[in-house]
Amino acid sequence: MMKNKVIFLLSFYFLLVSCDPTQTPTPDPGVTATESNYAEYEDRGVIENPSLKEASGLVASRKNAGYLWAHNDSGDENRIFLIDSYGKGKREFKLQGAENRDWEDMGIVGETDGSATIYLADFGDNNANYSSYALYWCKEPIVDANTPISNTISQVSKLTFTLSDGARDMECLLVDQKTKDIFIISKRETSKRLYKIAASSVVAGGTAKAEFVRELNFSKPISTDARLINAAYITGGSISPDNSEILVKNYLEIYYWKRKTGESISDALSRTPKTVPYKMEPQGEGIAFASDGNGYYTISELDASGPVRLYFYKKKLLDSKLLII
Repeated sequence: MMKNKVIFLLSFYFLLVSCDPTQTPTPDPGVTATESNYAEYEDRGVIENPSLKEASGLVASRKNAGYLWAHNDSGDENRIFLIDSYGKGKREFKLQGAENRDWEDMGIVGETDGSATIYLADFGDNNANYSSYALYWCKEPIVDANTPISNTISQVSKLTFTLSDGARDMECLLVDQKTKDIFIISKRETSKRLYKIAASSVVAGGTAKAEFVRELNFSKPISTDARLINAAYITGGSISPDNSEILVKNYLEIYYWKRKTGESISDALSRTPKTVPYKMEPQGEGIAFASDGNGYYTISELDASGPVRLYFYKKKLLDSKLLII
Protein backbone atom coordinates (compact mmCIF):
# COMPACT_ATOMS: atom_id res chain seq x y z
CA MET A 1 0.00 0.00 0.00
CA MET A 2 2.81 2.42 0.90
CA LYS A 3 4.60 1.64 -2.36
CA ASN A 4 1.43 2.37 -4.35
CA LYS A 5 1.02 5.72 -2.59
CA VAL A 6 4.62 6.65 -3.37
CA ILE A 7 4.20 5.74 -7.05
CA PHE A 8 0.99 7.75 -7.25
CA LEU A 9 2.59 10.75 -5.59
CA LEU A 10 5.55 10.70 -7.95
CA SER A 11 3.38 10.23 -11.03
CA PHE A 12 1.06 13.05 -10.01
CA TYR A 13 3.97 15.35 -9.28
CA PHE A 14 5.82 14.81 -12.54
CA LEU A 15 2.60 15.09 -14.54
CA LEU A 16 1.98 18.51 -13.06
CA VAL A 17 5.58 19.59 -13.64
CA SER A 18 5.46 18.53 -17.28
CA CYS A 19 2.33 20.61 -17.80
CA ASP A 20 3.82 23.73 -16.22
CA PRO A 21 6.96 25.01 -17.96
CA THR A 22 7.52 27.61 -15.25
CA GLN A 23 8.49 24.78 -12.88
CA THR A 24 11.41 23.55 -15.00
CA PRO A 25 14.65 24.72 -13.34
CA THR A 26 16.75 26.88 -15.64
CA PRO A 27 20.24 27.46 -14.25
CA ASP A 28 21.88 30.82 -14.78
CA PRO A 29 23.72 30.72 -18.16
CA GLY A 30 26.79 32.15 -16.51
CA VAL A 31 27.39 29.11 -14.33
CA THR A 32 26.25 26.12 -16.38
CA ALA A 33 29.78 25.39 -17.69
CA THR A 34 31.11 24.89 -14.18
CA GLU A 35 28.19 23.07 -12.61
CA SER A 36 28.69 19.47 -11.52
CA ASN A 37 26.65 16.56 -12.81
CA TYR A 38 25.93 13.42 -10.84
CA ALA A 39 25.26 9.78 -11.63
CA GLU A 40 22.14 7.94 -10.51
CA TYR A 41 22.13 6.43 -7.04
CA GLU A 42 24.31 3.65 -5.71
CA ASP A 43 22.60 1.62 -2.99
CA ARG A 44 25.28 1.43 -0.30
CA GLY A 45 23.23 -0.94 1.87
CA VAL A 46 21.18 -1.17 5.02
CA ILE A 47 22.20 0.85 8.09
CA GLU A 48 23.67 -1.70 10.48
CA ASN A 49 22.93 0.13 13.73
CA PRO A 50 19.24 -0.51 14.56
CA SER A 51 19.22 2.56 16.82
CA LEU A 52 19.69 4.85 13.81
CA LYS A 53 16.10 4.50 12.66
CA GLU A 54 14.85 8.08 12.39
CA ALA A 55 17.85 9.59 10.61
CA SER A 56 17.45 13.30 10.08
CA GLY A 57 20.96 14.79 9.84
CA LEU A 58 24.04 13.57 7.99
CA VAL A 59 27.61 14.84 7.41
CA ALA A 60 30.78 13.30 6.03
CA SER A 61 33.58 13.03 8.58
CA ARG A 62 36.65 15.22 8.09
CA LYS A 63 38.88 13.35 10.55
CA ASN A 64 37.86 9.75 9.92
CA ALA A 65 38.25 8.95 6.23
CA GLY A 66 35.39 6.97 4.73
CA TYR A 67 32.96 7.62 7.60
CA LEU A 68 29.82 9.68 8.17
CA TRP A 69 28.07 11.10 11.21
CA ALA A 70 24.30 10.95 11.57
CA HIS A 71 21.62 11.62 14.17
CA ASN A 72 17.97 10.84 14.84
CA ASP A 73 15.33 13.52 15.26
CA SER A 74 12.88 14.21 18.11
CA GLY A 75 12.54 11.73 20.93
CA ASP A 76 16.02 10.26 20.70
CA GLU A 77 18.92 10.61 23.13
CA ASN A 78 21.51 13.37 22.79
CA ARG A 79 23.75 11.24 20.57
CA ILE A 80 25.36 11.03 17.15
CA PHE A 81 26.21 7.87 15.23
CA LEU A 82 29.33 6.97 13.25
CA ILE A 83 28.83 4.77 10.18
CA ASP A 84 31.04 3.95 7.24
CA SER A 85 30.20 4.78 3.63
CA TYR A 86 28.29 1.50 3.33
CA GLY A 87 26.14 2.02 6.41
CA LYS A 88 28.17 -0.27 8.66
CA GLY A 89 29.24 0.49 12.22
CA LYS A 90 27.57 0.82 15.60
CA ARG A 91 29.61 3.47 17.43
CA GLU A 92 27.62 6.14 19.24
CA PHE A 93 28.72 9.36 20.96
CA LYS A 94 26.63 11.19 23.55
CA LEU A 95 26.95 14.98 23.68
CA GLN A 96 27.28 15.85 27.34
CA GLY A 97 24.89 18.57 28.45
CA ALA A 98 22.98 18.67 25.15
CA GLU A 99 19.27 17.98 24.75
CA ASN A 100 17.64 16.44 21.69
CA ARG A 101 14.29 18.20 21.73
CA ASP A 102 14.09 17.90 17.94
CA TRP A 103 17.46 17.73 16.19
CA GLU A 104 16.80 18.07 12.48
CA ASP A 105 20.10 18.74 10.71
CA MET A 106 23.85 18.92 11.20
CA GLY A 107 26.89 20.50 9.57
CA ILE A 108 30.66 20.12 9.69
CA VAL A 109 33.58 22.48 9.05
CA GLY A 110 37.31 21.84 8.76
CA GLU A 111 39.40 24.16 10.94
CA THR A 112 42.73 25.83 10.12
CA ASP A 113 44.44 23.92 12.93
CA GLY A 114 43.58 20.60 11.28
CA SER A 115 40.63 19.78 13.54
CA ALA A 116 36.97 19.76 12.53
CA THR A 117 33.80 21.06 14.18
CA ILE A 118 30.42 19.33 14.14
CA TYR A 119 27.27 21.46 14.42
CA LEU A 120 23.84 20.14 15.45
CA ALA A 121 20.65 22.16 15.03
CA ASP A 122 17.83 21.64 17.51
CA PHE A 123 15.26 23.64 15.58
CA GLY A 124 12.44 21.31 14.62
CA ASP A 125 9.13 22.92 15.58
CA ASN A 126 6.18 21.18 13.91
CA ASN A 127 3.61 23.45 15.48
CA ALA A 128 5.72 26.64 15.45
CA ASN A 129 5.23 27.25 19.16
CA TYR A 130 8.72 27.20 20.71
CA SER A 131 10.11 30.43 22.09
CA SER A 132 13.73 29.58 21.22
CA TYR A 133 16.01 27.04 19.52
CA ALA A 134 19.52 25.72 20.03
CA LEU A 135 22.72 25.18 18.07
CA TYR A 136 25.27 22.77 19.55
CA TRP A 137 28.84 22.26 18.40
CA CYS A 138 31.86 20.19 19.38
CA LYS A 139 35.21 19.03 18.03
CA GLU A 140 34.92 15.96 15.84
CA PRO A 141 36.31 12.89 17.63
CA ILE A 142 39.06 10.87 15.99
CA VAL A 143 38.10 7.21 15.99
CA ASP A 144 40.30 4.13 15.70
CA ALA A 145 40.00 0.39 16.25
CA ASN A 146 40.27 0.87 20.02
CA THR A 147 37.40 3.37 20.29
CA PRO A 148 34.52 1.82 22.30
CA ILE A 149 31.04 1.33 20.87
CA SER A 150 29.60 3.84 23.39
CA ASN A 151 31.37 7.16 24.01
CA THR A 152 30.82 10.65 25.43
CA ILE A 153 31.89 14.03 24.04
CA SER A 154 32.35 16.24 27.09
CA GLN A 155 33.28 19.57 25.51
CA VAL A 156 30.01 20.71 23.93
CA SER A 157 29.03 24.34 23.28
CA LYS A 158 25.51 25.72 22.97
CA LEU A 159 23.99 28.83 21.41
CA THR A 160 20.36 29.69 22.13
CA PHE A 161 18.70 31.56 19.29
CA THR A 162 15.39 32.97 18.15
CA LEU A 163 14.12 34.00 14.74
CA SER A 164 13.64 37.65 13.88
CA ASP A 165 10.03 37.01 12.78
CA GLY A 166 8.71 34.49 15.30
CA ALA A 167 8.56 30.71 15.61
CA ARG A 168 8.87 28.41 12.57
CA ASP A 169 9.60 24.80 11.77
CA MET A 170 13.13 24.27 10.37
CA GLU A 171 15.09 21.26 9.09
CA CYS A 172 17.89 22.71 6.93
CA LEU A 173 21.23 23.90 8.33
CA LEU A 174 23.96 25.28 6.04
CA VAL A 175 27.36 26.25 7.45
CA ASP A 176 29.63 28.50 5.39
CA GLN A 177 32.89 26.55 5.18
CA LYS A 178 35.05 29.68 5.29
CA THR A 179 33.27 32.31 7.36
CA LYS A 180 31.33 29.81 9.56
CA ASP A 181 28.19 31.92 9.19
CA ILE A 182 25.09 29.83 9.86
CA PHE A 183 22.22 29.74 7.34
CA ILE A 184 18.82 28.22 8.05
CA ILE A 185 15.97 27.51 5.62
CA SER A 186 12.41 27.18 6.91
CA LYS A 187 10.52 23.98 6.16
CA ARG A 188 6.82 24.53 5.52
CA GLU A 189 6.08 27.89 3.92
CA THR A 190 5.05 28.20 0.28
CA SER A 191 7.98 30.58 -0.16
CA LYS A 192 10.67 29.18 2.10
CA ARG A 193 12.50 31.70 4.26
CA LEU A 194 16.27 32.09 4.63
CA TYR A 195 17.84 33.19 7.92
CA LYS A 196 21.42 33.95 8.94
CA ILE A 197 23.36 33.88 12.19
CA ALA A 198 26.70 35.63 11.73
CA ALA A 199 29.70 33.62 12.90
CA SER A 200 30.58 36.41 15.32
CA SER A 201 27.32 35.70 17.16
CA VAL A 202 27.98 31.98 17.54
CA VAL A 203 29.38 32.18 21.05
CA ALA A 204 29.30 29.37 23.60
CA GLY A 205 26.64 30.04 26.22
CA GLY A 206 25.34 33.03 24.30
CA THR A 207 22.08 34.05 22.70
CA ALA A 208 21.50 35.33 19.18
CA LYS A 209 18.80 36.26 16.73
CA ALA A 210 18.68 34.55 13.34
CA GLU A 211 17.97 37.44 11.00
CA PHE A 212 15.60 37.02 8.07
CA VAL A 213 17.49 37.39 4.78
CA ARG A 214 14.99 36.71 1.98
CA GLU A 215 12.23 34.51 0.66
CA LEU A 216 13.34 31.73 -1.68
CA ASN A 217 11.77 30.76 -4.98
CA PHE A 218 12.39 27.01 -5.13
CA SER A 219 10.50 24.05 -3.67
CA LYS A 220 7.13 25.75 -3.97
CA PRO A 221 4.09 23.47 -3.98
CA ILE A 222 2.73 23.06 -7.49
CA SER A 223 -0.72 22.03 -6.31
CA THR A 224 -3.10 22.57 -3.41
CA ASP A 225 -3.14 18.81 -2.89
CA ALA A 226 -1.99 18.29 0.72
CA ARG A 227 0.36 15.47 -0.26
CA LEU A 228 2.24 17.67 -2.68
CA ILE A 229 2.35 20.56 -0.24
CA ASN A 230 4.00 18.20 2.25
CA ALA A 231 6.36 16.84 -0.42
CA ALA A 232 7.72 20.38 -0.94
CA TYR A 233 8.80 20.69 2.69
CA ILE A 234 12.54 21.37 3.00
CA THR A 235 14.24 18.58 4.97
CA GLY A 236 18.00 19.14 4.79
CA GLY A 237 20.99 20.73 3.10
CA SER A 238 24.76 20.60 2.67
CA ILE A 239 27.61 22.82 1.48
CA SER A 240 30.59 21.21 -0.26
CA PRO A 241 33.92 21.17 1.62
CA ASP A 242 35.40 23.68 -0.86
CA ASN A 243 32.41 25.99 -0.22
CA SER A 244 31.53 26.22 -3.93
CA GLU A 245 28.43 24.01 -4.15
CA ILE A 246 25.13 23.83 -2.28
CA LEU A 247 22.53 21.07 -2.00
CA VAL A 248 19.05 21.46 -0.48
CA LYS A 249 16.41 18.75 -0.53
CA ASN A 250 12.72 18.22 0.01
CA TYR A 251 10.92 14.87 0.05
CA LEU A 252 10.87 14.62 -3.76
CA GLU A 253 13.86 16.49 -5.16
CA ILE A 254 17.40 17.69 -4.53
CA TYR A 255 18.31 21.23 -5.64
CA TYR A 256 21.83 22.23 -6.62
CA TRP A 257 23.73 25.52 -6.96
CA LYS A 258 27.27 26.23 -8.10
CA ARG A 259 28.41 29.49 -6.53
CA LYS A 260 29.88 32.16 -8.77
CA THR A 261 33.17 33.80 -7.86
CA GLY A 262 32.57 36.15 -4.94
CA GLU A 263 28.89 35.22 -4.68
CA SER A 264 27.41 34.93 -1.20
CA ILE A 265 25.47 31.87 -0.13
CA SER A 266 22.27 33.90 0.17
CA ASP A 267 22.69 35.35 -3.33
CA ALA A 268 23.35 31.89 -4.76
CA LEU A 269 20.16 30.58 -3.16
CA SER A 270 18.20 33.42 -4.75
CA ARG A 271 18.95 31.98 -8.20
CA THR A 272 16.91 29.21 -9.81
CA PRO A 273 18.60 25.89 -9.02
CA LYS A 274 18.88 22.80 -11.12
CA THR A 275 17.76 19.41 -9.84
CA VAL A 276 20.17 16.51 -9.44
CA PRO A 277 19.46 12.77 -9.19
CA TYR A 278 17.46 11.48 -6.25
CA LYS A 279 15.87 8.16 -5.43
CA MET A 280 12.88 9.10 -3.34
CA GLU A 281 13.12 7.53 0.11
CA PRO A 282 10.54 6.91 2.83
CA GLN A 283 10.74 10.09 4.91
CA GLY A 284 14.08 10.99 3.32
CA GLU A 285 15.67 13.88 5.22
CA GLY A 286 19.46 13.61 5.54
CA ILE A 287 21.88 14.75 2.83
CA ALA A 288 25.65 15.35 2.86
CA PHE A 289 28.43 16.07 0.40
CA ALA A 290 31.25 13.52 0.50
CA SER A 291 34.36 14.73 2.30
CA ASP A 292 36.22 15.01 -1.01
CA GLY A 293 33.27 16.75 -2.72
CA ASN A 294 33.01 14.00 -5.34
CA GLY A 295 29.40 13.09 -4.66
CA TYR A 296 26.68 13.19 -2.04
CA TYR A 297 24.90 10.79 0.30
CA THR A 298 21.25 10.57 1.36
CA ILE A 299 19.61 8.69 4.22
CA SER A 300 16.04 8.24 5.40
CA GLU A 301 13.93 7.05 8.28
CA LEU A 302 12.68 3.53 8.90
CA ASP A 303 9.14 2.81 7.78
CA ALA A 304 6.86 -0.06 6.79
CA SER A 305 8.39 -0.25 3.31
CA GLY A 306 11.76 -1.42 4.60
CA PRO A 307 14.90 -0.68 6.64
CA VAL A 308 16.95 2.51 6.61
CA ARG A 309 19.40 2.56 3.68
CA LEU A 310 22.30 4.73 2.60
CA TYR A 311 22.57 6.00 -1.00
CA PHE A 312 25.47 7.63 -2.82
CA TYR A 313 25.45 9.78 -5.97
CA LYS A 314 28.86 10.04 -7.59
CA LYS A 315 29.99 13.20 -9.35
CA LYS A 316 30.54 12.64 -13.05
CA LEU A 317 33.90 13.50 -14.55
CA LEU A 318 33.96 16.65 -16.64
CA ASP A 319 33.80 15.87 -20.35
CA SER A 320 37.21 16.77 -21.79
CA LYS A 321 35.48 18.26 -24.85
CA LEU A 322 34.09 20.99 -22.59
CA LEU A 323 37.49 22.09 -21.36
CA ILE A 324 38.79 25.39 -22.72
CA ILE A 325 42.47 25.19 -23.62
